[in-house]
Amino acid sequence: MITASGLADALTSAFITLVQGDGHIPVRELEMIEPGDSTVVETGDPVPGVGARDIDDVADLVQRARDASGLVLRDPWVGDVRVQKMCVDAGLSLLAVVPDVTRTAAIRLLRSTLDTAASTRRDEGAADHVYHDLFEMADKIGTILGAPVTIEDPASRVLAYSTGQAGVDEARMSTIVGRQVPRQVREHFRALGVFRRLASSDAAVFVPAGEAGVKARFVVPVRAGGEWLGSVWAVMEEPAPAARARELRAATEVVALYLLRIRAQSELQLQVHLDQIRTVLKSRVAGQPSWLAPGPWRVAVLSGPVVETPAEARCQLWQALTRRRGWRQPLIADIDDAVYALLQEEGAGVGSWAWLRELVREESTRNSSLLIVAGGPVDSVAEVTQSRAAADELMRLSPDSLEHPVASPGILMDRTGAGPSGCGARPQVLGLAGEGSPRGRGRERWGPDRDPRLRSSTTGANPVARRTHSESTPTRFATA
Repeated sequence: MITASGLADALTSAFITLVQGDGHIPVRELEMIEPGDSTVVETGDPVPGVGARDIDDVADLVQRARDASGLVLRDPWVGDVRVQKMCVDAGLSLLAVVPDVTRTAAIRLLRSTLDTAASTRRDEGAADHVYHDLFEMADKIGTILGAPVTIEDPASRVLAYSTGQAGVDEARMSTIVGRQVPRQVREHFRALGVFRRLASSDAAVFVPAGEAGVKARFVVPVRAGGEWLGSVWAVMEEPAPAARARELRAATEVVALYLLRIRAQSELQLQVHLDQIRTVLKSRVAGQPSWLAPGPWRVAVLSGPVVETPAEARCQLWQALTRRRGWRQPLIADIDDAVYALLQEEGAGVGSWAWLRELVREESTRNSSLLIVAGGPVDSVAEVTQSRAAADELMRLSPDSLEHPVASPGILMDRTGAGPSGCGARPQVLGLAGEGSPRGRGRERWGPDRDPRLRSSTTGANPVARRTHSESTPTRFATA
C-alpha cells in the first residue's frame, strides 16, 4: 500500500514535495477539508486543506487531520514555522503543492496516483479485475460521447471515471475527489426529478446547466433485468447524437455486467466482514485481528432506529447511519436478535465510544427510539465477550420499565469495575433526564431504595447498579 512519502515520490518534486514527517502511514482515501466544515477525516486519509484564510484556520485543519496520512498545503502556509510546529506536535506529515500547480490539478493528480496504486494492488493479487475493467469502460464511453464521464451507483458513489476531466465544473471535481457526489449537487438533481426518472425508465436524461457553475449533464441509466444498477454521467452541453445510441447501449450493457459483479463481490465482502466481527464478539479470540484498530475497546448494544424490525434490518440501518457520519467500515453486526457495535474506548475519532455517543445524542433529537447500552472497556480481544455480556445484562433493564425519570429520547449506560461477568463487582448505570423529557421532572438520584431490582447491586449479586450523577447542566446523556 502506498504511503504519503511514496505518494510524493510518485508525483515527483515537480508537483508535490514532502516537507516534513516520515510519511509512513499507509494512504487510504483522499479527503478534502475546509475550515469549519463537517468532513470526517479517518486514519490514513491524505488531506488537501483548502480555504485557510489565517493561522487559526490552518490550526483547525491540522487538528482535524491528526489521524491523516498527511496534510497537503501550499504557500504561504507550508513555509510558516508555526504551521510546521503544529504538524510536528500532531505527528502529522506535511506535504507541499508546488506554487505553479493549481489546486484542481493537484487534487486530480493525487486522485489519479491513488487510483493507479489501487489498480496495481488489484492486478497483483485479486482474481477479479472488475474495477480496472470499469475504468476502461469509462474511457470507452467517454470516447463515444466525446466528454468526461463518471460511472456511479444508485447512491451516487463514484465507481469509475474517465480520463480527460480537465475543464469540468467544481461539482464534478468534488465528486471525483470524494468518490461521492456532494450533497448539495445531489439535491439539485433530485429536485429536478433526475433520480426518479433514472430509477423508472431506460431513457437517457439531459439536465441543463444549473446555478453555482454546475454544467449540463447527459445521464444514461444502467439497468439489468429491469433493475436500476447505476448510471453514467457525462458533462455535455447537449444530448448525445442519435447516431451514437447503438454504441452507447452496447457499452452500458457491459457496464451493467460489471455492476452486477461488483454487487456480488460487495455482498460477499460484507458477509465476511460481519462474520469477522461476530467471531470477536462471540468467541475468546486469542490474537488481535489485522482489521481491528488498537484497544482498549468496549461493546455497545444498539436499539432502534426502527422498532419491531428484524435484527438484520436494524443492523443495516445502523450501518447506513454511521457510514453517513464517516465510519466507512462500521464494526456493527447482528447476533441473534441484538445489534452490537465494537468501539474504541480512547479518543473521540470515528468508531470510538465518544464519537458514537455524540452521534446518538444528535440523532435522538429526530428519532426517539435510539438507545445505546455499553459494557465496560477491555484491554484484550479475548475480553471483548465480557464487555458484550455486560452490555446485554444492562439492556435487560429497559429504561421504559423504570418508574423514575430517565434520559429521553435516549440514554447511555456504562458498566464499570470487575463484577459477575468479569467487568465489575459494582457496575454502574448512569444517565440524566433531559430537558423536554416527557417523564422527567429535573434530575434525580436513584438507587436500591427507589427500585427493588437494584437492592442487591451493592453486594455485586445484581448486574444492574445504582444510577447517580452530579452534573448541573441539563443534558440527555451522562457517562461514567
